[in-house]
Amino acid sequence: MATIREKIRRVFRSTPAGLLINLFWIYAAYTICRAAFLLENWSVFSDSLTWKSAFTMFIGGLRFDSSAIFYSNALFILLYLLPVAAKEGKKWYKAMTKWIYVAVNALCVVINLADTVFFAFRLQRSTMATFTEFQGEGNLLKIGAIELLSHWYFVLLAAALTYGFIKLYRYPAMPGKPRRNYYITNCVALVVMGYVTVSGMRGALLFLSATRPISVGYAQRYVGRAVETGVVLNTPFSLLRTTGQHVMAEPTFFSDKELDAIYSPLHIPADTVAPRGKNVVILIVESLSQEFIGGLNKDLDGGKYKGYTPFTDSLLNVSAYWEQSFANTYFSIDAPPAVLASIPRMRTPFMTSSHSLNDINSIASELKPLGYRSAFFHGADNESLGIHAFTNQAGFDSYFGQNEFYADKRFGGKSQFDGTWGVWDEPFLQFFAAKIGEMRQPFVASVFTLSSHHPFRVPEQYKDSLKDEGLFPLHKCIRYADLSLRRFFETASRQPWYANTIFILTADHTSAKRTHDVYKTDLGGFRVPILIFDPSGELPRGRMEGIAQQTDIMPTMLNYLGAKRPYIAFGKDLFATPAEDSWAFNWDKIPQYIQGDWLLQLDGEEGNVTALYNYKRDPLLKNNLAGKGIAEEAAMTRKARAFIQSYLKRMSNNSATVNPTKKPQ
Repeated sequence: MATIREKIRRVFRSTPAGLLINLFWIYAAYTICRAAFLLENWSVFSDSLTWKSAFTMFIGGLRFDSSAIFYSNALFILLYLLPVAAKEGKKWYKAMTKWIYVAVNALCVVINLADTVFFAFRLQRSTMATFTEFQGEGNLLKIGAIELLSHWYFVLLAAALTYGFIKLYRYPAMPGKPRRNYYITNCVALVVMGYVTVSGMRGALLFLSATRPISVGYAQRYVGRAVETGVVLNTPFSLLRTTGQHVMAEPTFFSDKELDAIYSPLHIPADTVAPRGKNVVILIVESLSQEFIGGLNKDLDGGKYKGYTPFTDSLLNVSAYWEQSFANTYFSIDAPPAVLASIPRMRTPFMTSSHSLNDINSIASELKPLGYRSAFFHGADNESLGIHAFTNQAGFDSYFGQNEFYADKRFGGKSQFDGTWGVWDEPFLQFFAAKIGEMRQPFVASVFTLSSHHPFRVPEQYKDSLKDEGLFPLHKCIRYADLSLRRFFETASRQPWYANTIFILTADHTSAKRTHDVYKTDLGGFRVPILIFDPSGELPRGRMEGIAQQTDIMPTMLNYLGAKRPYIAFGKDLFATPAEDSWAFNWDKIPQYIQGDWLLQLDGEEGNVTALYNYKRDPLLKNNLAGKGIAEEAAMTRKARAFIQSYLKRMSNNSATVNPTKKPQ
């Protein structure tokens, strides 16, 4: 009978063990490349780097390494574990498998080390957008040759790591007898490694989750400054994740001088406004389309339409809301940038775009100098949509998700899981109220709900009490979300911070479940509520003339609360902008610019007008008046083009903030 030592030796020499050892050498090579990257660019990071932050970045980097390693080595893993005993005796097969392993990972090492040098030019890891940026440059080979000679030590390091792959490579074990052990072992190993490979590709390490695969922007989760994402990321991952991604080129409609004269997102607060010290609470309600709010649709169904939000209707009576209000978003992932950082969706979500590593400012970062603490709450998995990473990038001090809710036993813990997405709205909003009550004032806090989402369920105790119209199951969920808001405000109104707080209510985006034709149009699909409620009565109340959008929330609050330093926001101050000058912009499939009674549509980056509608007289957008001599067309086209150019120019140049700040680890 084999001894324990012999069994251990046998396991160590098995094919699965050989694969793990080969993968270990790849991880080691990526870690060495990360250390080389840090040392080469030490001057960029030395001022803010600590042992703790470096450890966080290296550990976080393992997720991105895993994704790159499993993507690039998927074929090698399959060939290595393929349960065909005959292949183990074929020298050509074993040689082919080995040299695929060596060639692929040597190439990844070279890419990593080359980008270590190139990082100094852009202060970001290279993505596929980099190739577009330098397309047509004829001197790249010359520059590359010069850098190759001046960084000869990286050439030696790449050669040493490649040599290590060759010499340390472990061949699969030869099949023994009985052969069934070989097939059982390799089949089980192939299934397990298939699971691990898919998980690794997603950046989930050893488990699959309901969240989307990690993106380049998710590196913000582990850093204090955007530039530090260079340490966390690796270049093979950055290239793989951005392959096929549409990169919008910066248009040149106007010269720099002309552009600044037409539109600039630079906001300079008035020196005369003293800091008010009021708290800010921003509620982002999943799929709360304007269509669902009876008080905002008094003309629907011949004046008989009641909607599904009796509490929100009552809130209209004590809040400022606008004649027209629009989303700058189309998906949930667009909402935090738009609402919290005044960054609109520009064809693709900011958080997954090639600009996602940029420095930005937000309502949290710009209120911090006034002594504000900040927190963001989301009842989903803590990694859902990469929002945790974004709020860290935006300068929020704290993030509270599903994990923190479950750890707090006051509100039911895991019994409040909705079975799909996360925590039911009602208990999570109670948790939100309790936690912000523990924050030092003044504070800015935001919560993102989730219950009004497919599969459109409500808690069992409300299954019968909430009315079901028989149209869409979502409508009952909207009733539940509205009830949850009522319970939140009931709790908040009893708290000492309530009277000193400004509440803002909006949606992440509209819903696809639309019943009225006016909400099925290109414009109607972006109509969301924007309500600003000040219990003290200091802010205006009632219906305001003009146009509001989600990106207006940040500049409106910063200016009102007395922010002192300039900042970048792609929105306007709602209380300081005359109604006739108010506007909105959104871009999902097409760019849309709204001003006055008019909706202008463009064809994309080319900036050509495709449609112009008087949406007040023509709410179903049937009569395209583009090119018909309408006076507003030329001015609106000019402004829309300037907005697009200004946004893309600042994002391309990483100048979307005036005040890059270090965030807490």
